[in-house]
Amino acid sequence: MSYKHAISRRHMLKIMGVTSVGAALAACAPAAAPSGDSSSSAAADTEKKEMSIATYADPRNEWQRTIAKTWAADNPDVDLNIDEIIYGEMNKKQQAAMATNTLWDVSFSGVKWFPFLVAKGAFVAMEDMIAANDPGMDDFFSAGLAGCTYEGKLYGLPYLMHPGNPALIIFNLDLLDQNGLQPPADNNWTTTEYAEMAAAASDPDNLIFGTNVLPGNYYDHCSFARTYGGDILDESRDNFTFNVDPASIEAAKWVTSLRTELKAAPNRAEAEGLQFAAGTLATSTLGTYAVRSLDETIADRFQYDLRLFPNSPDHARGYQAFVECFSVAAQSQYPTEAFDLCVQLTNTEAGVESVLNSSNQPTARKSVWEAPELKDLLHPIFQDALQWMSDEPGPFPHPSNLRFQELQDTWANTSLDLFYGDVSFEEGMQAVQDACQEVMQLPRP
Repeated sequence: MSYKHAISRRHMLKIMGVTSVGAALAACAPAAAPSGDSSSSAAADTEKKEMSIATYADPRNEWQRTIAKTWAADNPDVDLNIDEIIYGEMNKKQQAAMATNTLWDVSFSGVKWFPFLVAKGAFVAMEDMIAANDPGMDDFFSAGLAGCTYEGKLYGLPYLMHPGNPALIIFNLDLLDQNGLQPPADNNWTTTEYAEMAAAASDPDNLIFGTNVLPGNYYDHCSFARTYGGDILDESRDNFTFNVDPASIEAAKWVTSLRTELKAAPNRAEAEGLQFAAGTLATSTLGTYAVRSLDETIADRFQYDLRLFPNSPDHARGYQAFVECFSVAAQSQYPTEAFDLCVQLTNTEAGVESVLNSSNQPTARKSVWEAPELKDLLHPIFQDALQWMSDEPGPFPHPSNLRFQELQDTWANTSLDLFYGDVSFEEGMQAVQDACQEVMQLPRP
């Protein structure tokens, strides 16, 4: 069994990106001299099912390779090749592998690019496989499953879901105490109260700021817009509503005022190099995925605490669900086995292991968030987030034309002038709206 990163000829071609011409040249290379009687071993090898999986190349995701190796050991008729792929490179590698018919039998995707791959025929719809082997679908967060669904069909099983980058607020209790301030007693607080606290904790002359709230991604602003009762895309996801939805406009006013009016957040120049762990921010937005690793970074530098992002004055807080999932390739010769591997990678046991053996947050199953063996390991904020995500669905705002990256790039190139106050609010809002709506009106690629 060669599951410990063994490289077959077919798999080596995939990694090297060899074209059909290159493959033909490789086939013409002289064969190695035989060593002993290899007929029986060759026959055994041909009987094995050659499969492959692409795992997330990050030390915190070593659990994926551990589970894959265990699955391979339990399936001796499979020769499983295990690859590690950098997250930021995965989308392009998947598209290239599709073009050469070498897509991994199982591979991971992020919700940002997942719909595009599905639309291009990358993955198998899972309904029939789930009917034959239900992995406990009711245990997944509904928003997590929504992130794996395209045009009404499920094309992946989620192994991670979190409520976005600005889901939490972390407080430097030492800085707050120096200013006679305290964090809210519970999660029942508002954006108005947060802004007032951030302003009171700021000391710009000494580069100490109360907050760093800034929606660097359009989907970050989606969380703010939903907190104010609106959204950043319309219901059909055909139109950008940043400067159309009154709630979105109100949320943008709140974010902008932190810098332009309250001086509670750093301007463009002051923001360079500011880090919460360095003790220069009284508060910071934080994703649930970063809580445990940031705890290790802060160590004993200062005391901290966490709350859910505040409600708006008139509406409950909102979020967008960021999802990562495993899928079965449409090109796979062994979809049943590939689906079983997906099930093993996304079950409760795998999720608990991912938390116990690294600084990960719980996975996309509610049972992992509620696991008794994790109770004393996790900050109580995770139970607050569990309740929040269980009560209110928050699907990712993916444009219907699938041009996520163009929309995100346009947002990044146009929104900072607005939020840093380099242009008037009205001018900045309209500039972002017009540029992003232009992307939304493009046809599907």
